[in-house]
Amino acid sequence: MGSPVADDIRIMLVEDVDFNLDILTSILAERGWQTITATSGEAALDILAHDAEFQIILMDIGLPGIDGLEATRRIKQNPATHAIPVIALTAEPASDRDFLAAGFNGYAEKNFDPAQLFAAIEKHLLRGCCSRHKSIPSPTEPPHHTDLDFETLYATYQNEEALCRIARAFFADSDKELALLATAMTKDDQDIILSCCHNIKGTSAIFTAHKLIAAVKNLEFCVREKNKTKVESAWQNLLATHESLRITVSERLTL
Repeated sequence: MGSPVADDIRIMLVEDVDFNLDILTSILAERGWQTITATSGEAALDILAHDAEFQIILMDIGLPGIDGLEATRRIKQNPATHAIPVIALTAEPASDRDFLAAGFNGYAEKNFDPAQLFAAIEKHLLRGCCSRHKSIPSPTEPPHHTDLDFETLYATYQNEEALCRIARAFFADSDKELALLATAMTKDDQDIILSCCHNIKGTSAIFTAHKLIAAVKNLEFCVREKNKTKVESAWQNLLATHESLRITVSERLTL
């Protein structure tokens, strides 16, 4: 399906998690938009130094090295790139005011909802392209007490083969992050723990794994409180929630 806004749209996607890159690139391709990816703030700035012909930049907040906030600040300070709209990608609900104050033009939640992402992008494409487009309905609030929102996933991908591919990619990524998180837990490395939590939340939001997101947030809270008893309990709950999700998905899909 082509874009109702404009042809030949080039979008830079700055995201450090492979699963997120795969899903978001697939979603953007639905509109026929060309996506150039970068996995760090440094890589994004390097690309822009040689090629500033982008209509939109989608910027993850929690990047390694130069994070999304600093990368956006530098983009807006550069006369060659300051006019490119930068949309923050976040797994956490926030207000427009928060992101506008940080230098972004807007934001989109990582919630696996193509309509919301398209709406956020087209809002700023319209300002630059002065083109007409069809209105897009506001996304409905997802259920927050199920292991996975299969209804939304099937509505988005519309066939089981594609959904199986996405599920396999999700578990490959989350297994890797949980292994890193386990090592960080034994070393009591709070920075790595919180970084892994951020990555798991991002992929879980895209995969509609709402219980897993809640378990990760609980671990983050306990880690910041520095309560070792609660941290261990939250960690075990996270592992159990992830395994429960794997069982739920395996019962519905052939992985």
